[in-house]
Amino acid sequence: MTEPTDIRQVRVPTVAVGLVLSVAAIVGTVTWSSARLVARIDQLEATVAGIEETMDMNSYARATDLEDLQITVNSLSIALQGIGDMIDPDWSVEN
Repeated sequence: MTEPTDIRQVRVPTVAVGLVLSVAAIVGTVTWSSARLVARIDQLEATVAGIEETMDMNSYARATDLEDLQITVNSLSIALQGIGDMIDPDWSVEN
């Protein structure tokens, strides 16, 4: 076989061209899908951040809030018991 002297004389096997096109199509599909997934994750992160910024945390009971509430209720019960004892010795908060 002679050495090609012109670009038109260079031949590429059809199988090689098909393989290169198949790999290019697979790479393009994977790249496109991953780009869409990254965009969806970014959108989800932005949504979560927006919800966190606008969420009113005061409406949710926390353990420390419940402990403070229990202490307040206990002290009010003691005070109410004292007032009840002044009015009627048989009076109880549980009644």
